[in-house]
Amino acid sequence: MAQSVVLQLRNGDRLSGTILSEDAGKLTLKTTWLNVVVIPVAEIKSRENLPAPTPAATAPATNPPVALAGAAPPAAPPTKPPTPKRWTGEAQAGTDLAFNQRSRQLYTGRFKATYVHDHFRNVFDYLFSYGHIQGVLSDNRMYGSSKTDVDLEHHVYVYNLAGAGYDEIRKINLRYEAGPGIGYHLLKTTNFVLNTEFGANFQSQYNSDNTRLESFYFRFAEDSAWKINSRFSWDEKYEFFPPVENWGRYRFRFETNLRYALLYNLSLVFTLLEQYDTQPVAGVGQNDLQIRSSLGMKF
Repeated sequence: MAQSVVLQLRNGDRLSGTILSEDAGKLTLKTTWLNVVVIPVAEIKSRENLPAPTPAATAPATNPPVALAGAAPPAAPPTKPPTPKRWTGEAQAGTDLAFNQRSRQLYTGRFKATYVHDHFRNVFDYLFSYGHIQGVLSDNRMYGSSKTDVDLEHHVYVYNLAGAGYDEIRKINLRYEAGPGIGYHLLKTTNFVLNTEFGANFQSQYNSDNTRLESFYFRFAEDSAWKINSRFSWDEKYEFFPPVENWGRYRFRFETNLRYALLYNLSLVFTLLEQYDTQPVAGVGQNDLQIRSSLGMKF
């Protein structure tokens, strides 16, 4: 049986979970919130082994075996640690329908998948929305991104971000971006994480009025996640993009999600998305705010 422990780290963090594997340099721990965490042994200040659960009482055997004097007890068969779960994901679907004096149809969807292996993590995120009001197009957008992180040590990691999408209402035929950076795990506990990031970002945008914008940006970002209790969880992400040559012409993206677990893998998700651009396409507002509700299924 895998050993359950409570680890006290040198930075003050306290982690509890089940040891999946341990060698001379690192310990792999499965927690209830962070799933699988790889911890350098040098970062562990102390550990406390938790007692194994007491097995249920069983009826005594009719003819119990007699131990022979001087005989060694039989060796227990070696236990194989469980294989860590590498893939996790969530699919969301939402709709807003009204059929009366003013008909309205809005459909939204999202698919997010995460792969984790030791110090490597990749997150793929795709979302779309499409809708009509009185037969007039009110929403038609799509955006997909892929972000790769590699931990260098307990707190510091490097990343690369790439994404692309379009937004017909905001007159964007195509926008794509790519850029590397460095991140820092500011807080990491069993139910709360907070990361900060800084990097470079190249963005190119093709507009429906035949204009094209290209620029190099700095990227300042932070993200956090909090498992409030067994039912509620919350996460958010903020990205700020000032151009290298003119910080007064900037963009930002903000997203926050509140989840309520209905069943083991089914949740009700409330989402707020906001994008801001100081220089949008002519005839388009600077701010774009969306509030969504959807059902999410984890796998």
